[in-house]
Amino acid sequence: MTKIILDPVTNVYYSSFYIKGLIDRFGTKSIIFDKKPFQQLKAREYNFNFVLCEPSRMTRISIDFEDFSTVNSECYEWCDRYGKVNTNWRQTAHEEYPKLISLAPSFGIRIWSLTKTSQLAISNIIKSRISIPKARKLLGKYKRQYTLRCSINFYHPELPTERQPYIYHVSTLWYSDKMNNNDHGVNKSRANFIRACKSISTLAFEGGLVPQDKNRSSVDKFADVLYEHEVSVHEYIAKTQKSCIVFNTPAFWHCHGWKLGEYLALGKAIISLPLSNDLPAPLIHGENIHFIKNDSEEAIKEAILLLIKDENYRYKLERGARSYWENYGTPSKSIELLGI
Repeated sequence: MTKIILDPVTNVYYSSFYIKGLIDRFGTKSIIFDKKPFQQLKAREYNFNFVLCEPSRMTRISIDFEDFSTVNSECYEWCDRYGKVNTNWRQTAHEEYPKLISLAPSFGIRIWSLTKTSQLAISNIIKSRISIPKARKLLGKYKRQYTLRCSINFYHPELPTERQPYIYHVSTLWYSDKMNNNDHGVNKSRANFIRACKSISTLAFEGGLVPQDKNRSSVDKFADVLYEHEVSVHEYIAKTQKSCIVFNTPAFWHCHGWKLGEYLALGKAIISLPLSNDLPAPLIHGENIHFIKNDSEEAIKEAILLLIKDENYRYKLERGARSYWENYGTPSKSIELLGI
């Protein structure tokens, strides 16, 4: 029988997606948490590490969900296969990293009941033998994974989308500094999408940007597109399902944001700026995404009007997005891409 050993200090807010894939492939009973195979690893906050134990072999796998395109050298040396969401083959050439496998963008999901989540949190804190501050942090990740996320079953298309043009978009207004000029990048792009939507009189728009930190975010610069309404994940998914169009852009540190994975799962017609990082297979313009060259309000508005007027094209993009998800993006497909 196959046994899968998971790192008990894993960040379940991010790794839950891949744990679900392992459960789908091998069943709940095959999975255990044990710190022994991972004790030598010090820097593994942004990696989900596990060991696949089969009768004839043992395979060590590390999945890197960090925003950066760099590789965690310690985890890379430890593992036999290294999966990464934000793979960038121009910066991490395949010949230099032969164990590196590109994965599609994932997102946090809820996979256990409240009772099971609580039991695992306490059990893994005990198994890890970590300090009180680290234990509180680990407990917080389990809490967030349960309270702020929902089951993968909620992520399904609502086809066809409503005929009356309605767009819903809620996203983060990230803080901006010299290291990561988000105001000029992701914040500006998202703001221009919202402004373009609001400029179309025949379009019903709902949403805006929610400041990550009002003391650090440029709220004055984006005052016209701020959104004060508190949104639960269930409301976010339900309204995104009804939205005839969604908008994607590289997010913090130019990474694949969770939104891209969610949009593919929901089978949405995606307007997107060019991606900064690579994918297991490219998203094709006109097939499963609609790329635009720049983030000007005019260019975005032109794309919105095109997709609103051409229903057949919009439906084609919706079907193409969901098809990409089913081929490369699901939890079980992500595990399959690792050769498991």
